[in-house]
Order: sequence, then C-alpha cells, then structure tokens
Amino acid sequence: MLNTKATPVFRKTMLASALSAAAMSAPAKNLVLEEVVVTAQKRSETVQDIAATVNVVSGQDLQKFAAFDFRAIEQQTAGLTLSSPNARNSTISLRGVSIDPESGVAAAVDVYWNDAVVRPDVAFSQMYDLERIEILRGPQGTLQGATSPGGALNMITKRADVDEVSGYVSGSVADNSGLNAQVAYGTPLIVGTLGIRVAGVYDASSGADVQNLTTGFDDQELEAYSGRISTIWLPTDAFEAQFIYQYLDRSADDPKAMAGIDTLGVRPALRPGDNKALGKTDNYGDFDFNVANLIMDWEVAGLQLTGIVAYQDSHKKSATEIDRANSLQFTEVDAPTFQQSTTDVESWVYEFRVASMENEFWNYMVGLYHRDQETSTEALANTVRLGGPIGALGFESLATLPLDASEFAVFTFNTLDLTDKVQLEFGLRWTDYDRSRRADVEFEGLTYVPPAFEPLTELISAQFSQGFPIIGVPKDKQSASEDAWTGSLAMRWDWRDDTNLYASYNRGYRPTGISIVPSPTIEFLPNGVDDLLHDEETSDAFEIGFKSRLWDDRASLNGALYYQTFDGYLGFVRGTQVLDDTGSPVGLPGGLIFNGDATIWGVELDGRVLLTETWDFGGSLSYNKGEWDEVSAPCNDRAPGEVLGMCDLGGEPLGGEPEWSISLNSEYFIPLGNDTQVYVRGLFKYTDERQNTDASAGLGQVAQTFESYEVLDVFLGWRSSDYSWDVSLWGKNVFDEDAVTFEQGPDQYDVALSGGSYTQTNILPERVVGVTARYSF
Repeated sequence: MLNTKATPVFRKTMLASALSAAAMSAPAKNLVLEEVVVTAQKRSETVQDIAATVNVVSGQDLQKFAAFDFRAIEQQTAGLTLSSPNARNSTISLRGVSIDPESGVAAAVDVYWNDAVVRPDVAFSQMYDLERIEILRGPQGTLQGATSPGGALNMITKRADVDEVSGYVSGSVADNSGLNAQVAYGTPLIVGTLGIRVAGVYDASSGADVQNLTTGFDDQELEAYSGRISTIWLPTDAFEAQFIYQYLDRSADDPKAMAGIDTLGVRPALRPGDNKALGKTDNYGDFDFNVANLIMDWEVAGLQLTGIVAYQDSHKKSATEIDRANSLQFTEVDAPTFQQSTTDVESWVYEFRVASMENEFWNYMVGLYHRDQETSTEALANTVRLGGPIGALGFESLATLPLDASEFAVFTFNTLDLTDKVQLEFGLRWTDYDRSRRADVEFEGLTYVPPAFEPLTELISAQFSQGFPIIGVPKDKQSASEDAWTGSLAMRWDWRDDTNLYASYNRGYRPTGISIVPSPTIEFLPNGVDDLLHDEETSDAFEIGFKSRLWDDRASLNGALYYQTFDGYLGFVRGTQVLDDTGSPVGLPGGLIFNGDATIWGVELDGRVLLTETWDFGGSLSYNKGEWDEVSAPCNDRAPGEVLGMCDLGGEPLGGEPEWSISLNSEYFIPLGNDTQVYVRGLFKYTDERQNTDASAGLGQVAQTFESYEVLDVFLGWRSSDYSWDVSLWGKNVFDEDAVTFEQGPDQYDVALSGGSYTQTNILPERVVGVTARYSF
C-alpha cells in the first residue's frame, strides 16, 4: 500500500517502485509496458515526459544480469564506457566525452549517489540493493551539482519503508574464485511514521588472474565488503526526512600484464591474454570510503522545500611498479623503482531548493548549491636516473599535491505549459569556482650510487639535493577563481497521444586547473609550470528527439540526434616522456592535460517490446563521431632538439570511444504447473573499434586502434511465479572474447635499455560461469 501520509515526492517515488514491481510480477497479463519514473530533473516524472535522453538501469535489471559491480552496467546500455585500467584509476565516458579522474580535472561525466555528487571511484564499487541508475546524457548545466559536458549517472539506493517488511538474501559463486553474498532487510519501526533498511555485500574473485614471472606472485585476489543503513521519518503529512549512510572497503592485487617480444632475447615473448607480469614488485590498490546523505522535503504554503546535506570521505592507497618490464636487471643498478601514492578526500555538499507544486501554467524551481572539497595526495617515488657523469643514480622523492576546491551556485529551472500539447522549459545556473593547488617535491635521499662512487655518497647526495624542493606551482598561480553561466532551453510537443517531439539546448563548463605530475621530472618541462596549467572548457549542445509508446503500449521507442561543439576541450594523455638534462627520456607520471577545439555529433535509440505474454526484447544503439578541430598535444614524437614532443591532432578522433555500440537483451520463460517458471535470458553488447588514446604519447609498439568486439552473456534459470525465489546458472562472455581494451607504451627503462620491448596490455575479462540463488520477502 502507498502511505497516505507521504509527501507528493514520496508518493510518486513509491508509485514508481510499485509499477516496477508490477512489471516484474505480471508482465504477461496486461501486455503493457510500465512507465519508468525518474528524478533526473529534481522532480518525479516519467522518462517519456523529459525533453532529454535519459536511460534507466533498474534494480531488477541489475539482479537479472548478475551485475555485481559498477562496470557491469556498461553491458546493459549503448554509448556508455566504464573502464578501470588499474586499481587506482576509473573512467566514465558518455557521448565520447571522458577524462581520467586521476588527472585532477573536473569530471566529464559526474556521478551522483542519491542526488549528491561523489567522486567516480566511489561509484566504481560493489552494487547492491539499488532502486535504479539514471543515465543522463549531454551537458548538465542547470540542475545538477556539477556542469559536466558529457552527462551524469545518478545511483538511487532502495528506500526504507514505513509500512511493510521487505528484503532479500542472495548468494553467487563463480569459477573465477568468485563469491558474492548480499543481504537486505527493511522494516517499519513506527508504522506509517518511521522506517529503517539495512543492507550489505561481500564480494571476492581472482580478477584477471595475472601471474608475475619475476616475483613469483600467482594468487591475485580482489575483495570488497560494504554496508548501508537507510532511514525515513514521516512525522506529518507535509514533512519527510531520509538519512542514508554507506561504508565500503576494497583491496585489490593489481599486477600488470605485459605483451611483447624482448629485443635483447632474454625475457619471454608474451601475448595479450597470457596474463603475465614482469615487474620487480607487485602493484596493489586499497580503497575505503564513507558517504552519508540527509534529504529533507517539506510542503509549506503550496511550495516544495528540499534540503540536502551530503558528506563523503575516502582513502586510497596504491603501489605502482615503474620498471614494469624488469629492464634494470640488465644493469648493475640495485634500487627500488616503485611509486606509492595515497589520496585522501573529504567533501561536503549543501543544496536547498524551492519548487512550485503542480501549477496549471508555470512551475518553477530556484535553488542554492555549495560544495567544498579537500583533496590531499602524497606520492613517494623511487626513481633511477640512467646516464649522467656517474652512469646511474637512484633516489627517493616525496611529492605533495593538495587541491582544495569550492563551488557556489545559484540556479533556476522553469516549465511553462503553453498549451495542452506544448511545453517550454528553460533554466539558468551561475557558478563561482575557487581552487587552491600546489605540487611540491622534496628529496628524501639516495637509494643507489655505483659501487665505485659509494665513498662519495654524502657529497653526491648533498649536490643532488640542491635541486630540491621543486615548487611545481609558483605562489602566484596556486589559487584561481572564476565564474561561469550555464543553462538549458527545451521545447516539447505532444504530437500524438503516444508520441512527443522535443528540441533542446544545453551548455556545459569545466574550470581551469593543473595536471598532477607527482615527480621531480617536471623540472625538465620546457615552459615550466605553464606546461601543467590548462584553460577552461565550454561546450554548447543541441539535441532533437522523440519519445513514443507504440502497439497499444506494448512497445516503446525513443531516439535523439545531437551536435556539440567545444571551445578548449580538455584532453589528457598518459605515458608522456620528457628529455632530462642528460638527454635521456624520463616519464611524467600522472599525465598531461591540454586544451583544443573539438566537435561531437551522434544518434541514440533505445526501445523495448513485449512480443508475447512470455517473451520480451529490448535494446539500445549509439553512434558517436568526435573529432579534434585543431590542437597540438603532448606526445613522444619529438623533432630534433625538442624536449617535449608536440603532435598535431587536427581531424583525429576525439577520444578512445567507439563510434558504434549496440546493447540487446531478451528473456523467454515457460510457466510450469506448480506456480514456477523456467527461463532463458541473453545480454549482448557490440563495441566498435576505437582509438587508443595512449598511442598519441606512446611509441611504435602501441596499437593505434583497438579492434571491435562482441560479448554475450547467457542465463538459464528456475523461479517462482511470484518472483520470491530464483535460481540461475549463468555465463558471462560465453565465447571468451579476448579483445584488447587498454594498452600503454613501454616504460622509460624499457625504452632506454631495449628500445621498448613490452607494453602494458589489458584484455576483456575472460569467460566466467556461475550460479546465483536469491530469496526475496
């Protein structure tokens, strides 16, 4: 039953949950697709009524396709790319717009957890007890907390309930040493007034099962556990308060698989898919976070008042081997070559909105937004410099990179019902950005000098230390303030009862910043700190589209055509090397950000159909074409005398995203005579060939493009007709597709000693077979 004391927002959200449940329990009886209700525009409305492209991955979808972590949702929608090339970095791309979060630049696609923005690494974790994930495509310049140019993902967790007891227990095992256990329980504490829900997950697997031939490591393990508590309080008919808290702890062994043939004829020849590492030490990444949201809604004087207070803190520690191919074994150098990084983040978000309630002609919303975030990164680097007057030198340095960011925004969003069929929406947002950043590198001591020079160690150390500290950002550039206007305009026409057409304009913005390069090698940049700083980015996006319900509501089909121009698009390149004072190439850890003009256009389609009482089919398609208009980007193709190479990318693909991607899914079930059903379900994803963005900075051995690939997941199961229990046997990537998804060029030691023999190469996760059992109540 719906709670009669609930506010309109609560009632509509409960209605959405009820409709979703009805769609799961009785799709065959009515042969009508249920409406999907979202809060993408800070109010409850159906996807069909939004003049923008919004896709929804429901909690039921996550359950059906055994989606245990955030990356799994990429399989369920076209045009979305989620990647984690290592345990420290994760990237989200929509409509071809992406940026590595470790770059330090504002996100291209922001992630929200229950309507409050969080860092992407918070999202790339275990998924459990979720209501839905909303995928908002295109610039978010009006209503969202950040003015991201590519889009936003909003993760909505299951709410507590004031009326009914509910929950589930789920367990999965797989042949990759995989174990996923989930539990959720919700109950009213005071019926009709106070409710609570608790949920938790434990997940473990062997990951890519990479073995390190140098260290002997052969037992890779990924492990995570998380817990969440949600409460809801409805003291009156007009007031509602929710408090949601979640904790997660994740640890991952992360040795890096290599591929290549040794030009020195000593190290083994390795292919992508061999899953063999060569580094002198084994990479790892540990991560934990706390997130908490307090959301309050109050109806007063015909207005809806909403207040949000959100907090997050996270701690991330990782170790990365720089000598990935163990090249220094061919020298007499006996010194560590790994980097240990620690990043701590703490942020507060405050938002207050006032909205009109169901006026006949004009509905409005005005609000204030403030976000304050402190980020502190320390990187302890063990570096070996080859060449120079004594031949080789090993030393340790500590880079400190604090970054404080504050944003304050005022926004409004308005809807005018011009006629009973025509609706106009317009919004405006003013944001003030304040940034404070530093990049200081201190000398921590020598780790190696050639044996012949050991008696002079103290003298060499004293002389070498004179180059420190390195002040990466001069005092006059450590602070930056700027402001920007963004907004949106959309017109929707209800052409027919089952079809509407719309046209929209949206503006995105990302502020100025600095590349994070935690290394003393920044002293060799030709223009000093100016090579680390980047300008602002603005973008203007135009979209026309349609939303339709067809075949007596048994089918839906939505489509959009978009065009987006960028002034100062923020590109990012890893693997860049600069010549040191001896003329030897040395790496720039972290990578460099650069600006350039660019253009993106594309087409998107998604739909679903109930073919029969026992068979449904759905899918989505995305075509995206992005190109640089004009830009010179850092690379390793140097002209004679050039310390840092620069390459012309004009006309080149904008990013490492596929032009075409297609996602298809279908389920067919057979009712049995004992109130049970057997079913078969499939999920297919096609990803077109795409550019390797690291090739622009890499060497000749790095692939310029990655080949297209197809992944098929298959599920066979038995369940009760009321969906209270379900047992399924499943296989993911059943054809064991082993396409390369990431390749980074040879490291600086490999280049110096063998001309560059090995690349770091990741492939798709190999075929996994598992069983899931679930009981819901």
